[in-house]
Amino acid sequence: MAILKLKSISKVKSKEEAQSIAIDFQNYASKKNMSYGELALYGNYFIVLGKKFKLTEEFRENGII
Repeated sequence: MAILKLKSISKVKSKEEAQSIAIDFQNYASKKNMSYGELALYGNYFIVLGKKFKLTEEFRENGII
């Protein structure tokens, strides 16, 4: 399985793009067994991304963070 390459947070330009990245992550995560370290890295990424676009609550509700 390929590794999910996430776009740099500074290059994500819209709320819709952030939501699309989160959906892609959910699809990826559902097919892969991840270590706690990987979960922490992805979790931190989505915490920062969520704050940037005010999506923190949505990401929590959908199990992203």
